[in-house]
Amino acid sequence: MADLMLLGLFDNVETTADVIDDVRDLGVSDAQLEVLSNIPYPAKFFGLKTPGLMFWPFVFGGAILGALVAYFITFITPDLYPIHVGGQELTPVPPTAIMFFEFISLFSMLGAFIGFLLQNRFPILVREMYDELITDGYIGVQVQIEESVAEQVIGVFEKHHAHKINRELASEFKPQGIRHLFFWGAVAGGGLVVMLVPLLVSYEKIPLPWINKMNQTVVVGYQEGPRLAAPEEAVPFQGPRLIAGQPGTEPLEATESSIARGAALFQLHCAICHGETAQGDGPLSGYYTADHGFPVGVPALAGKGYPGSYIFEVVTNGRVGQTDDGTEFIKMPSLVENVSPGDTWDIINYINSLDAE
Repeated sequence: MADLMLLGLFDNVETTADVIDDVRDLGVSDAQLEVLSNIPYPAKFFGLKTPGLMFWPFVFGGAILGALVAYFITFITPDLYPIHVGGQELTPVPPTAIMFFEFISLFSMLGAFIGFLLQNRFPILVREMYDELITDGYIGVQVQIEESVAEQVIGVFEKHHAHKINRELASEFKPQGIRHLFFWGAVAGGGLVVMLVPLLVSYEKIPLPWINKMNQTVVVGYQEGPRLAAPEEAVPFQGPRLIAGQPGTEPLEATESSIARGAALFQLHCAICHGETAQGDGPLSGYYTADHGFPVGVPALAGKGYPGSYIFEVVTNGRVGQTDDGTEFIKMPSLVENVSPGDTWDIINYINSLDAE
């Protein structure tokens, strides 16, 4: 093992190349030589062997990893959560080709970047011989040499007019060794954990009490039920429908457009019981009879002259009836979730426009 570390500083490439040739003539191998510069000169400038490029295996490895990730997303995930869109297969070809291209390109670049860092021995975890003049443009020739040959190497440096010669004990500069392996192993392990843990949790390989699917959320879409009723003291964002039992809004003018809207809304929400022309003869009217526990049938609305405020209140609250023995029954459900206050006035305008037959 070398006893000394020598660092000579020179001001141009030609002189540095001559120094390296003369040091080699002393029996120093290329493994004991290193050129330090703030410019990435090719090794052949100094007559040294070009080091092998480490990042190519990382590029190909990244491409393979990207292809595996794309395969997982485009083939495995759709099988776990099958959703057919537009009559296509679970894994249509054009989007799949794009996914493979994107992930292979992304991971190839990531692999090249990591390989470049390793090629340049990043990060430096041990003390290395260096001089600030290298940052200012000088080229350093570092030699690991036995003490018996040190004076000859120093003679070569002085022969070529070295600007500065540094001399240190080799024992002060330990190789990175296993430190480098531990660092990149920790980075790889941490990245693997960051990537795998969310996947294992998402695919329920690690059971955790968290919401993983949309149907497990507290949000319920239209007609998906059961729907939680608002508290009694809650006020709708558009304002209260009733104030002291009376409509909280002014009646709409009975224009042709309002009556036309009311007719459409009546057919949608009311005609099933009250009939298309509000005569109390809807398809369900035959069910609301005494034989089924309803002493009073479905009333006719057309031409009865019910006040608009009365119809508004019934549409909002519904109606509860009572039999002779005191049993309550629903005569009409509340339509407060089906029609807005404006819709209700449109329905009232339509009803008032009808004439009794």
